[in-house]
Amino acid sequence: MSTHVSKLLVELEKQRRDLRAQSSSQVNSQRVRDRLRELAETYFKEVRPAIEGDPRQAERIQKVDVEMQKLVEHCHKRGTTNSYLMLLKGIKKHLITVDTELVAATNDDRQSDIAQPIDQRILITLRALLPSAAMSYEQALLDLASLDRMSWRGPAADLREALRETLDHLAPDKDVEESSGYRRAPDTNGPTMKQKVRFILKSRGTSRTTSAPNEDAAESIDSMVGQFVRSVYNRSSVSTHTATDRNEVLRILDFVRVVMCELLEVQR
Repeated sequence: MSTHVSKLLVELEKQRRDLRAQSSSQVNSQRVRDRLRELAETYFKEVRPAIEGDPRQAERIQKVDVEMQKLVEHCHKRGTTNSYLMLLKGIKKHLITVDTELVAATNDDRQSDIAQPIDQRILITLRALLPSAAMSYEQALLDLASLDRMSWRGPAADLREALRETLDHLAPDKDVEESSGYRRAPDTNGPTMKQKVRFILKSRGTSRTTSAPNEDAAESIDSMVGQFVRSVYNRSSVSTHTATDRNEVLRILDFVRVVMCELLEVQR
């Protein structure tokens, strides 16, 4: 059942990217509106029948129903691009909640002491947007659920890689470098994580006050992982420090969660 929702989320993300890419402030194209209408039809014809059997999901499904009905109604007129984007954002939020519950109902407890509900929402969104980043993030959660690892460098690197891939996808180097006000930081070969976060949030109209904490968190993640890996190399006894290492990676996970939620527009 969750597969149906995941596939719909993939298509929804594609439609959102296409809308953001168009230059017009109005959705004048009938072809674009037809594709958005098809998204709603797919939900009602294929996805909803596959998930409506669980009574615990009734309220959440109804919320998706309402938003999808609004989308169909909207497709009959030339609405603004922003109005369509807002509708899709609401649909995405409710679908992620549905998918999270479906996954949680069938998932084993390998991540029970580490993974939080927000991690499932992050993973669901990442699988639709960037499957390789989702795999890195999930692998880190699985590794952190173990208590008998000899090295914790793997999950630390996976967390950074999941974030880096997400940033590279949402903010390609070329786009960031061509943006207004960009200046290459000293001793770097391209945009930093912090600069990419700023580019993404600025493009969404996020205020500098709101953006700054996430920029700093991204910069901290890069620094924390680097320092962590260097400190592991400098330790003479790995076994003496494994508990400490795990706690350090858990701190990195906390930072990554915060930034991922903002980048992926996932509600915490």
